[in-house]
Amino acid sequence: MKSTILKSGLTALALITALSSCSKKEGFTINGTIAGLDKGMVYLENTDEKGNKKITDSAQISPEGAFAFTGKVSEPLLHTIKLKGEEYGAFFLLDNDEIKFEAKKDSIFKAKITGTLQNDVYKSYYDNEFKKIQNIAGPIYKLSDSLQQNGKVKLTAEQQTMMDKKWKDLAAFADDLTDKFIRKNKDKIAAALVINDRIVSYGTPQQVKTYYAVLSPEVQQSVYGKQLKEAIDLNDKTAIGVTAPEFSQTDINGKVVKLSDYKGKYVLVDFWASWCGPCRKENPNVVLAYKTYHDKGFDVLGVSLDDKKKLWEKAIERDGLTWTHVSDLKGWQNEAAVLYGVKMVPTNYLIGPDGKIVAKNLREAELQSKLKEIFSKS
Repeated sequence: MKSTILKSGLTALALITALSSCSKKEGFTINGTIAGLDKGMVYLENTDEKGNKKITDSAQISPEGAFAFTGKVSEPLLHTIKLKGEEYGAFFLLDNDEIKFEAKKDSIFKAKITGTLQNDVYKSYYDNEFKKIQNIAGPIYKLSDSLQQNGKVKLTAEQQTMMDKKWKDLAAFADDLTDKFIRKNKDKIAAALVINDRIVSYGTPQQVKTYYAVLSPEVQQSVYGKQLKEAIDLNDKTAIGVTAPEFSQTDINGKVVKLSDYKGKYVLVDFWASWCGPCRKENPNVVLAYKTYHDKGFDVLGVSLDDKKKLWEKAIERDGLTWTHVSDLKGWQNEAAVLYGVKMVPTNYLIGPDGKIVAKNLREAELQSKLKEIFSKS
């Protein structure tokens, strides 16, 4: 009897395994339509782990606006479908499934993409949790801009206390939603991507470590899981209290400038770019800090992620940034930015006279408060 039950169990297990194997697609098929187009080319583009973009396939658009791609990926990977000559397109997580793509010619980036579970889960975070966060954040940003008259007026102590509470409450709300999403989807690539998107950029190094440990072993071994591990290792090298990694780049006049040139004073290494709206919005705050504390031993070293020198120089002049600026004009591949693991701008590091990192990502009132704390002691 036991033998019969065992055989039946093994047979059932074999059948389930076979069915699972059969259901696993050997490759992907993307069937797409773009309303309003009856000719032209559409491209499938992959973004690798270093941020480099590469066209992996192309297809002709039929008179009915239809196109198709077929292929195979080793694991779910981020891809973009875009039109010829267009910089942006529809961003999605490609897996070996039957995928349907529907878009309008003037809004490819808003395409409806269905058929792959991994992408559906990833997209659900931005359609649900992230939208809830945005709905609360939007009015807070508007209130802040209104009170400060777009950076022209300093908040009163009472206003600052009120805004600090609003930002703190927003952060707690966002953290809670994101935490629940990651834990619920710990066995999905989407969880690793959301950690990369939201926690690596906006959270703390300890949060990144905590959430990485939550992920299933399979997700940890994925491309995006490995990126998280690299981010953790890099964070350890740029943690508060460690010696800031040395780098050198040329300024707008071609002169080589080294980070070690600033040893003996406090320096804010400010990663930014002319095309970055939040950077330009924060610049008046950095200007205020520079004017207030420069004579006391504070300096700023701007590191630009621009790739066009004229736009970089124009932004420096227009925003009145009178400190030294350097760049290798490699965009996101700026060697100093890569060395420091910069995933978003603005990003900054406050480095002490001994060359050690004192603080990270000081913005708005936090920057002024930290500098006041430091220089009130001297």
